[in-house]
Amino acid sequence: MNINSFDIEKEYTQLNNKKILLAVSGGLDSMTLLHLFSLTKLNFSIAHCNYNLRSKESLKDQLLVKKIAKKLKVELHIKNINTKNYINKNNKLSVQMAARKIRYDWFKLLRDKYNFSHIITAHHLDDQLETLLINIGRGSGIDGLIGVPESKILLRPLLNFTKKEILKYANDNNIIWNEDSSNSKNNYLRNSIRNLIISKWKDLVPDLEKNLKKTINNLKSTNLVVKQQIRDFKNINFVESDHGIRININKLKKLNPNSFFLHAIFKKYGFNHPKEIIKIINSQKGKIIESGTHIILRDREDLILNDLNKELDTNSYQIKLIPQRINTPIKIEISNNSFSNLDKSISVDPTLLNSILEIKRPTYGAYFYPTGMSGKKKLSKYFKDEKYSKFDKENQWILTSQNEVVWIIGKRADRRFISNKNSKKRMYISID
Repeated sequence: MNINSFDIEKEYTQLNNKKILLAVSGGLDSMTLLHLFSLTKLNFSIAHCNYNLRSKESLKDQLLVKKIAKKLKVELHIKNINTKNYINKNNKLSVQMAARKIRYDWFKLLRDKYNFSHIITAHHLDDQLETLLINIGRGSGIDGLIGVPESKILLRPLLNFTKKEILKYANDNNIIWNEDSSNSKNNYLRNSIRNLIISKWKDLVPDLEKNLKKTINNLKSTNLVVKQQIRDFKNINFVESDHGIRININKLKKLNPNSFFLHAIFKKYGFNHPKEIIKIINSQKGKIIESGTHIILRDREDLILNDLNKELDTNSYQIKLIPQRINTPIKIEISNNSFSNLDKSISVDPTLLNSILEIKRPTYGAYFYPTGMSGKKKLSKYFKDEKYSKFDKENQWILTSQNEVVWIIGKRADRRFISNKNSKKRMYISID
């Protein structure tokens, strides 16, 4: 692909008739990208983030972007931020990581506010090589070795072009840009890799960028195969239930290579270390691990995966003891006629019940008089005896009459309210 004949509208047809946000720093790469977009009929706006890290240079960049945006009559968004203060509040971040977080968080805010369909950045093939080496040093998997990623929303049209090609194009087309003096300093890992390693590597391997492009394409193909395998596994073995996603433990154990696939499957849910998945697979029932977003429970034969931030419905719902169907919080039918599925229904004597019943979660210390047993039993003891998991207990509904348990819905009824041979009236309650 030749940058001189590069047609963004043809190569990125998804941008036609869309509202686009172009990230422009004022440097060579982004100013070249801006020039290429200015040759199209695409509807784009510019976003410039001033980190105030280079004093006069930072202001100079901002003024250049502002000048060109005005000349092109393109909408411009500018964010000014004291990055050093931001780092002091988030002291785990390096300067470059802080700057990255600042801009992408801001891009998302702009996208949500102004309904931009896509965000465009000026990353190129040399950035790919730098990212590849950085990720190799971090022990990355396939995703990291692919380099700078694109997504449906985040696009990088210059990824196939080298810095050398971009520079020649900019000079040939009289594009104005500012040099970032910090790029020549080796204060950051990326700069050191660029200036001390890649520059010498290119001397040894003249076709380095061309070979890199082949390597990345090969890795992308491999990644597609792996991701398809993961999708196939999840489609078959991720079983939706009322309590979360159930995943059969034996099926997980059979994955080979095991650590690789466990990491690939569960990293989406915040579990980045396969050892913790292996540990819970081999642990006792009831063991729990959490990520920042999800929770995994070790059940008898399954792992149960759930959203950690999912709000549990703790409301109570009043229903009249009359023939009817209700859908909230669960599907229940009350009828004067018996149901065929006896395991999912109960027969009650309405004269023993209040006219208003209540569906709610189990309360601490509650008890009932289970059918088929003598005496009473705490709900907590019943749950333990029935080997309820944590999620089972959290998701169980009970039916009560004046705060007395009538039915652990779908499980066991209270014999005090069940109809018998002396009952003159009967009503039937069933769960779908």
